[in-house]
Amino acid sequence: MRLNKLFIATLLAFSTLALQSCLKDQEDFFDESSSERMQAVLENTKAVLTSSDNGWIFDYYPDRNLSYGGIIYALKFDDKKVSVRCELSPDMEKTSFYKLNTNNGPVLSFDSYNTLMHFFATPSSGEYQAKDGDFEFMIMNVTEDLITLRGNRTGNTMYLRRLNEDPDAFVHAIGKIYDTNVLPSANGSVGANAITCKNDINAHYMEFFWGGDNSQSSGEYYLSTSTGIRFKNPVTVNGATISELNYTFDDSNKSGAFTGEDSNGNSISLSGVLPETYAFFDEFKGSFTFSYANGAKNVNCTLVPDKVNGIITISGLNRNYDLIATYNRSLGCMELCGQVVAVTSDSQILFMGGTSSSFYAKSSVGFFFIKNPQNPTHYEIMPNNDPYSSKCNNSFVIIESADKYYIPPTSYRINGDYNISNVKAFIKN
Repeated sequence: MRLNKLFIATLLAFSTLALQSCLKDQEDFFDESSSERMQAVLENTKAVLTSSDNGWIFDYYPDRNLSYGGIIYALKFDDKKVSVRCELSPDMEKTSFYKLNTNNGPVLSFDSYNTLMHFFATPSSGEYQAKDGDFEFMIMNVTEDLITLRGNRTGNTMYLRRLNEDPDAFVHAIGKIYDTNVLPSANGSVGANAITCKNDINAHYMEFFWGGDNSQSSGEYYLSTSTGIRFKNPVTVNGATISELNYTFDDSNKSGAFTGEDSNGNSISLSGVLPETYAFFDEFKGSFTFSYANGAKNVNCTLVPDKVNGIITISGLNRNYDLIATYNRSLGCMELCGQVVAVTSDSQILFMGGTSSSFYAKSSVGFFFIKNPQNPTHYEIMPNNDPYSSKCNNSFVIIESADKYYIPPTSYRINGDYNISNVKAFIKN
């Protein structure tokens, strides 16, 4: 019995020592292996990123609610820097630093400011959370031609695809699709079945309708390609899926067409026409005449469009400030609303909708400037969607605001006037 107890005690002591030794070896093995694997992922990712002569197509999905759909970037990596181009402004290229590091996993980080790369991630006074965009991405999978990422902020899955063509030509082809894909709707067929679609050009979301009285529908977000659009996930329409569509636009009659094929081999053809009043963003560029007082008074100005931010700077109306208008892609027009144009030591100078006797200090009150189809160089004024805009009689007023409202100093008036009444048009010179 004593021998058995001694044997058992010896066995237990040996087992404990062996277990501790195994645990230590196992702990060392996994710690070292994890660190090595992480470093290997980062080194391999960098090697793949820098191996592409033309760079990478970045399928970027800002906002966890996909409010903007997908946006295409073209990225070219060297050992430390990345050159960035984007469909929003094909002529612009910005270079900044990037890093490959660890943060609960391997991460690709665009850690120095880049106008294009950080456009959706940079806060402003009106958007303190920016546009909910990412600039740090968890590296999920790496192959020679495809890198899968996940946005650290949004959790959205995104992709880097090896670019096999000239990046300048690619970005401009994408930019043309982005600029001209502005049809609000299109009609046609999938095989023998009639179909229609609604195209939300701001959210990059297309919804299809078919069946009796268009009783069935299905939709999905998309991004631009150099030949059309690609859906984030294949969209099911009448029992088959659609992954991509080609898109062409005819400038002569402002008509667009989506074509392609579904998973059952049915041909797809959808077409639509823009209204004659539609003006593209670049049309709001150059020298204009601002006509008011029913055309009796005129002042020259210059319009400079900023495609990345969707704004149009109006300079020349007053030497002390510029006005900032926005471009409405859905309507194809310029929108000018109330704004603070200058700040003095004890007051603000406001440009707002209204007259000297009745004005509205709201940034949403303003007017659309819409192309006149009978006279395409003229952009005529009409109230925007704010209910107070229709009460402004197509007029603006410049007011000094302190403890109350005052007529502004002459130096802040336009053409000597603070009451910009009965605006007639913007006329392209």
